[in-house]
Amino acid sequence: MGFIMKSKEVIVEISKDGPYIVKNVSALINSKNENLETQPVMDLCRCGGSGNKPFCDGTHIKIGFKDEKN
Repeated sequence: MGFIMKSKEVIVEISKDGPYIVKNVSALINSKNENLETQPVMDLCRCGGSGNKPFCDGTHIKIGFKDEKN
């Protein structure tokens, strides 16, 4: 007999002037269709400048990224 556990709901939060904070992601695929290792909580780049895309490396701070619409 086996048990089926309902997976946790994926949560996406937008940090002010910073990355997307995602929680409970079970699979992540990059633009090259490669599977990436996931963690329970991940920061994903929103500014486009990270050297470790899709993950945030703090570049948004260096370049002064603002999430306000012009």
